[in-house]
Amino acid sequence: MTTVEIRLTTPARLAEALASPVDAIGLGQEGCLTKLPDTDTLRAAAAQIRAAGRTVVLVAPVAWPRTADELLARIRAVTADGPTTVAVNDASTALALADRPADCTLVAGLGLTRARPHSAHPDRAGAPPATVDTALLAVLRPAAVEVDADTDVTAAVAEGWPVRRYVDAVPVGYGRSCPTARRHHSGPPDCRPLCDTPYTIRAHQRWQLNHGHREPLPAGVTPPVLTVWGNAVYQPATGPTTADYHIIDARWHTPEALAAAVRRARDQVPVPTGR
Repeated sequence: MTTVEIRLTTPARLAEALASPVDAIGLGQEGCLTKLPDTDTLRAAAAQIRAAGRTVVLVAPVAWPRTADELLARIRAVTADGPTTVAVNDASTALALADRPADCTLVAGLGLTRARPHSAHPDRAGAPPATVDTALLAVLRPAAVEVDADTDVTAAVAEGWPVRRYVDAVPVGYGRSCPTARRHHSGPPDCRPLCDTPYTIRAHQRWQLNHGHREPLPAGVTPPVLTVWGNAVYQPATGPTTADYHIIDARWHTPEALAAAVRRARDQVPVPTGR
């Protein structure tokens, strides 16, 4: 049976997630510590999830130098309370958690291992498919790796890495300087509620690796519509969503649509292979 996780950026929809027939509930987002709930809120939410017999997944955002210590403090507070899976999104956090409790499971998050093969062919209209940095996995030795639906996992599966699919969109970047905060002339911690409402942009240029500059998209290529949530930018997923483990991001769904997405995931036959 497919394992299903609902991922929440805040505990606001925790009761809804707990009422769903899912195996795990994740808290957090890959890009921003400000958006991660405070320590007491995280511990209280994790306690509810454990009490309901579900797996707690704490999504650790990318740790910039000025936020690394605070992030580790929050992670260690939650993991000290009981079994926890931590999805890490930078190598420094993964290495710092080498002393984690025995019941703390480490997985490589969406922001950690996504790699893009180099291709600077001038006639290529699109980028080559993203892959998984299996060399980094070999160093960090996580229990599993999270990927989006457009990532080619053939090499990771061939090397025996369990794959967890984030099925709702494809994260294409995280801004160290948050575009949402700048858009609203705000900053931490006042910006926290601003990224609950996304906005869209349209990409009319691409980065040409052959020459190291931006250029207009080739003729005939439709400019993609990108969605900005906080400091993260997403594009629509076009790849397969079948997997042993589904991650469903509640932000993209109304309550009715979220329930339907969980049902669809439950009905799927797991196919743990590449694209």
